[in-house]
Amino acid sequence: MAVSTALVKEKEKVQKPMYYVSRALRGTEERYPPMEKLTFALVTTARKLKSYFQAHTYRPRTAIKGQVVAEFITEFTNVEYQVAGEYPQLSVHTEGSSNRWASEEGIILRSLEGDEIECMVHLDFPTTNNEAKYEALVAGLDLAKAAGAASVVIYCDSQVVTNQVNDNYECKSEKMKKYLEQTKKMVDDLQAKIVQIPKEENERADRLARAASVEHVVIPDKVLSFIQFTPLIDVINVQEIGSKNDWTTPVVSYLKDSTLPDGKEAARKLKVQPARFVLIKDVLYKRGFSRLYLRCLSLKEANYAMREVYEGICGNHSRSRSLVHKLIRARYYWPTMQKDVQAYVKAYNKYQRFSTAIKHRQKN
Repeated sequence: MAVSTALVKEKEKVQKPMYYVSRALRGTEERYPPMEKLTFALVTTARKLKSYFQAHTYRPRTAIKGQVVAEFITEFTNVEYQVAGEYPQLSVHTEGSSNRWASEEGIILRSLEGDEIECMVHLDFPTTNNEAKYEALVAGLDLAKAAGAASVVIYCDSQVVTNQVNDNYECKSEKMKKYLEQTKKMVDDLQAKIVQIPKEENERADRLARAASVEHVVIPDKVLSFIQFTPLIDVINVQEIGSKNDWTTPVVSYLKDSTLPDGKEAARKLKVQPARFVLIKDVLYKRGFSRLYLRCLSLKEANYAMREVYEGICGNHSRSRSLVHKLIRARYYWPTMQKDVQAYVKAYNKYQRFSTAIKHRQKN
């Protein structure tokens, strides 16, 4: 792929070529939109024929009609976004890798305004390299969905993953088929587009992924860091509200359809509760007077959140009261969190082994 320019001299209504300039496009230049390619051709010509332009007088062009300008802009507008009617709200760079010692992901979300979110994830379960790349892709789509994006462009340097999602390669592994099925579903929901890019253009996401594999690393303030214990294809990506034992089920049912339980007393209590809760995109949140909304967790989700905050990459094995405050600062809530956290901390193996020694040391 190249851009070319011909310098023509008109004499007696006959056009005669004088110079020909050509420049091969390399790397990111190949993905320039038409308008930028035209501008790049003009810049290349001006640089190569600098002496010629300096030796001639420049005459500004006379005014042209507005319709001609409109047609010119229409011709060089990116057709891809003309059809969509809007530019993608988010661009996401993902990278996943796996070796004998560690598996990790690096994800970068960028908005049209230039705002960025960087995320590094350590995968605490065995994966192949392609599975790690799918994990990063699904996680990037999850983050874009959580950010409320309506359309997304995902940039990935994996030829296999990109071509499988775009139906150019066949997927044979059963596990990879699960990843592919979930990815395609999320791509359809978010109107996402998967684009393959060279490895060197995905260097920042690759650095984040490599940093996630380091055992002791200083995490910058603006970088999100997580430890993932199970594959995303084994996790349900919606809030669990179907179980009868789940405390969120009656609240969500009342907020959605005004459904009340059979008992009179239970119905009366339920009518009071929704004032403290709000339903946003089928996810239940608890309101607060002086704090942000807290995401309501089911018992299964609460157990995972406790383990992550207490034992995760930033965990410090704090006592129950401190752990409750940390969970609230992380924007989580469930009604029995104080009791559940206290029971969890007391049952933790290292707490049982060292709590007595710590108390004796404090007395001495």
